[in-house]
Amino acid sequence: MLTQATTWQIPNGATTLDAALRGWAERAPDLPALRHTTEEWSYARLDDAVSRVAGALQTRGVSPGDRVVLVGHNSTAWVILYLATLRAGAIIAPANNRLSPGQFKEQCELLGAALVLHDTEHHPLVSELNGSVFSVCDAQVFVDTALAQSAKPVGEPPVPSDTALISFTSGTTGAPKGAMLTHEALLRGSAVFAEYMESTQDDSTTVLVPLFHNTGFVDQLGHMLVVGGCTNLLTRYKTAAAVAEFAERPTTFITAVPSILRLLMVADGADHVYGTARTVLFGGSPMPEAWSAELRSRWPQLRLVHGYGLTEFTSACTLLPHELVAECGESVGFPAPGVRMRLVDEEERPVPVGVTGEVQVAGATRMLGYWAAPELTAGKLSGEWLRTGDLGHLDDRSLLWLDGRVDDVINRGGEKVLPAFVEACIAELPAVAESSVFGAPDPVLQYRVAAAVLLRPGHVFDEDAARAHLASRLPDYAVPERWVVREELPRTASGKVDRREVLRQFMTHVTAGSREEQ
Repeated sequence: MLTQATTWQIPNGATTLDAALRGWAERAPDLPALRHTTEEWSYARLDDAVSRVAGALQTRGVSPGDRVVLVGHNSTAWVILYLATLRAGAIIAPANNRLSPGQFKEQCELLGAALVLHDTEHHPLVSELNGSVFSVCDAQVFVDTALAQSAKPVGEPPVPSDTALISFTSGTTGAPKGAMLTHEALLRGSAVFAEYMESTQDDSTTVLVPLFHNTGFVDQLGHMLVVGGCTNLLTRYKTAAAVAEFAERPTTFITAVPSILRLLMVADGADHVYGTARTVLFGGSPMPEAWSAELRSRWPQLRLVHGYGLTEFTSACTLLPHELVAECGESVGFPAPGVRMRLVDEEERPVPVGVTGEVQVAGATRMLGYWAAPELTAGKLSGEWLRTGDLGHLDDRSLLWLDGRVDDVINRGGEKVLPAFVEACIAELPAVAESSVFGAPDPVLQYRVAAAVLLRPGHVFDEDAARAHLASRLPDYAVPERWVVREELPRTASGKVDRREVLRQFMTHVTAGSREEQ
């Protein structure tokens, strides 16, 4: 497996994703590039469609540097508009299709969008834009119209250093922020996966996540465009639909969060999913060892890779090699190709092995900054380094282990508590399926440790037993003093537990209880 970016050359000498698409259209025009339902697009056909739609965007008045918002379920129209916006030199802003109409309007206003494109199902999302200054159009209609007309000339190709895309964070640490990524960052972020997975034009992937996620447009679509592979699209995730898609179009590269991989493992027809796959990349949370062991046992040809990435870094920061997953599956591994990493204390001094510090990364895939937010940018960037906000430590092999987030640290009367470590100890309780540890405001200590737990089916929660177990594993100040049992835990669009929403629900419950006592 290659580990140094300098040892691998991007095919066709491409310096942007647009150049990669053009290169494969010239070099291997008949290779399959994109599939969705009954549609199949070769590289030559996709390249021609992208040029036609790019010309139509410019005819509509979209100029280089303008922001184009794109929202909708996965479709060939989405991909064509995404790539056409890049070719036209404008800035694409893929929107979360789970936003409320009000949030969507705020995002469009922040961007000063020149054009808003949506699919039919998301027309209600643009309802609050009616009567505004925004130009709004149905995505499929725009593509179909452009393809039915004669091709129009497209201006100069984009420059690697130009802003290509604004990707919004999921909002777990406050209001969503738009990370500005360059054309070079998109290409190199995609090439990281191509290099690490040793992918070729014989590889393919099926996009299970919404395409607006970095996983969709970098780890998968960009990855395949770099190597001349094929991207298959699932309109939206349903386990049965995903299995059927894999049965019809077997793929070699699979990526998803562990919970989705598990659903596919236990589904009827799981062999259709994993039987022809070569590599499985998982991230967002560690893979339970029992699950990874089952994957390796049932499908011995699989290479499992654990990844850790950030919106602000285009995608991958670190990757754990497949040969270490069985032994160190909760580690997120070593820096990805082309990435430099350091762990520092609050004064940004390097911390020694085994000591927790903030993870900082540097490289060509780092964002330029947050759109229209210079103060937030200044707080996130430190020279060439990106402050990830994640806490971690290195072991004596230089493997990175994540311990939580800087802003998740609970300050209990001066004692610092890492929620992630407490959650790992709670996970040892047989009755608990999942937990979220957070700081409950306290007038004396500032915060007290609290935990919300989701139970396994058929189990009951014994708080005394839980406290006794944790007392043997944690210092007394880190043992949760407040426990709440939940039927479900709130999650972000990417599937992670939303710790801020857990706290909000807890405080709402406490406030309601106080009113009842009065």
